[in-house]
Amino acid sequence: MNALPHETYIAAVTDALTAAEVEPADWWTSDSETDPYATGPDAGCTAMLTAVMTWDSDHPAIGPDGPAHGMVLLWEHPAEQWQHAERRADGSCEQFEFLPGLGLYAEPAAVVTVVRALLAGQPAPAEAAAEWAHADLTRASVDRWDAS
Repeated sequence: MNALPHETYIAAVTDALTAAEVEPADWWTSDSETDPYATGPDAGCTAMLTAVMTWDSDHPAIGPDGPAHGMVLLWEHPAEQWQHAERRADGSCEQFEFLPGLGLYAEPAAVVTVVRALLAGQPAPAEAAAEWAHADLTRASVDRWDAS
């Protein structure tokens, strides 16, 4: 089985989250979601790359003002930023919101900072995060996947 082109980056993010003790309860990558950003004659028929990370309501990093039922963090190519949503009691998600300071290939430590804030019920930092040191390699792999 071939690895998806964004898995190295997502693994670096999950490693950073785990080292900071805010690891997600579950996470996965995929290339089978329909691309909602596509336009033109192939709209609705093209796939995109995604990564999903979930935090359950009993995660120790969730503060009293944090998401009562947990949270979902979402990475989508071709979106330009990470997104997040609080979970409802039934496990479904509220509306996803873009995280303007967290670009698609943000430094994993910046993702940790944002996740900590969101789990504590605080706003995500607005300043733009630095890009991951290996972003160019991952971006090139993603671009090759996209062109295939």
